[in-house]
Amino acid sequence: MSNFKSSSLKTILVSIILWFSTALAGQSVQITGGSFTMGDNNGEADEVPEHEVAISSFSLDRYQVTEKEYDSCVRAGKCTPAHYDNCMVWSRGKFMSVKVPSSYRNPDYPVVCITWYQAQAYCRFKGKTLPSEAQWEYAAKAGQKYTYAWGDSPPSSQNCPFSEKKHPQKTGSYKPNSWGLYDMTGNVWEWVSDFYERDYYSFSEKRDPQGPQAGLYRVIRGGGWYSGKKQLRITNRHWFSPAYPEVSIGFRCTKK
Repeated sequence: MSNFKSSSLKTILVSIILWFSTALAGQSVQITGGSFTMGDNNGEADEVPEHEVAISSFSLDRYQVTEKEYDSCVRAGKCTPAHYDNCMVWSRGKFMSVKVPSSYRNPDYPVVCITWYQAQAYCRFKGKTLPSEAQWEYAAKAGQKYTYAWGDSPPSSQNCPFSEKKHPQKTGSYKPNSWGLYDMTGNVWEWVSDFYERDYYSFSEKRDPQGPQAGLYRVIRGGGWYSGKKQLRITNRHWFSPAYPEVSIGFRCTKK
């Protein structure tokens, strides 16, 4: 009887270990390195020129970091709380500070109202870092040259959360791109590691570019829940002050 109990206990423990291993593996996607065309000669001034970039293999979070996940870092004392009581929003042609309504909050929504520094602190807490701009675009395109994460058809409430929605949506609510990454278009903008420079593509490195050495702003990618269709394009580049939180900027992490 004792041998039976011991065998059953071992089986249960193995099952638990396998379950946790599968769950943890499922939170990131292993991206095989390769080359791709970065930028868009038909896009905005800071998206040109198109240029070939080689990217080394890396892993990227499958989902945008949620409020619940970020709060675990706060409870561990490694992150400071998100600024939901004093967060920036673009309204009537200017940025203004607001308190985010409870209707915009949900443990499974992507965390927003965090600065670039807070996003980086969370990634380090997880043994990761923010992706580079080149890594982000390479992963979003997923081996294709689509306008959006799902293809070239226009954004709608059927394929991503954007200006038709009045607040963020739960992460993973829409179909992923062909590499299994969710919300690469819409829901929230994503901080990346690079400083922003308008003409960076004219002198960017050809392998694993890390962005300019210095700058006032950091790059954000992917568009957010109140972005227009033009901002949702994969190649679209935008920027924001790293020290300010904003209601539609979140992030995901990467690891080599």
